[in-house]
Amino acid sequence: IEASNRLLAMACFCIGTDQVDLKAAQERGIPVFNAPFANTRSVAELIIGNIVGLSRRIGECTAQMHRGAWFKQAVGCFEIRGKTLGIVGYGHIGSQVSVLAE
Repeated sequence: IEASNRLLAMACFCIGTDQVDLKAAQERGIPVFNAPFANTRSVAELIIGNIVGLSRRIGECTAQMHRGAWFKQAVGCFEIRGKTLGIVGYGHIGSQVSVLAE
């Protein structure tokens, strides 16, 4: 903040503003705001993508493929349709995960 003499505002696209020295910003007249819901949908989509990736063992298969192996069988893989999804915490992200998973 001290070295930024042309800084007009600070935006935190997350929950909270703990990572910003609010006192220093206030002393220089720099407004600080956050947009706690800006990334909610992106994070929810990432969670669904990770669920699919883990259920299909994409990480393991990719590593094996880079070592020259090619698995033609889906041993240990499964589809997520019909499975029960447990969501711990039903805030903005958890509720969006439930919408996408439905």
